[in-house]
Amino acid sequence: MFVYIIPITALLLSFMALLASMRFIFSRQGLYWLFPAIISLLLFFQNLDTLLILAEQEITQFEYTFRNFSPFILAFLWYMMIVVFHYALKKNITENRFESDSKKNRAEAEYLMKVEMRKKRKVRKQNEKYLENHTEVPRVPEYRMPDEE
Repeated sequence: MFVYIIPITALLLSFMALLASMRFIFSRQGLYWLFPAIISLLLFFQNLDTLLILAEQEITQFEYTFRNFSPFILAFLWYMMIVVFHYALKKNITENRFESDSKKNRAEAEYLMKVEMRKKRKVRKQNEKYLENHTEVPRVPEYRMPDEE
């Protein structure tokens, strides 16, 4: 049973690295994560193949050699590299301020335009109602000259 612990752990670490890099593909720095995702996928299949070979050969004894530990060490170092790379990108590649500010300004302008349009519509409706209710032709009274006596 101890024979399968190291390959399963290596497979789990490579799977976590693959999931992390796939998740980061959909972030702002997505293009930077394509290459690590491909390497993680290859490492995952390599560790899966190692585990399947061990299961096929039915090995019951575990030898403490570097060859047996190398997939685990490689998967662990690769996962740590992905974590460090994520924090390095997060720290060094900042948000595009111009783009985010212009989006905010545009949204604010659209909001203010909607508010002004609502006010104008309300005033226009009030004016129309007033004009409908008070449509009279003004009558100018006749002007009479005062009698000069």
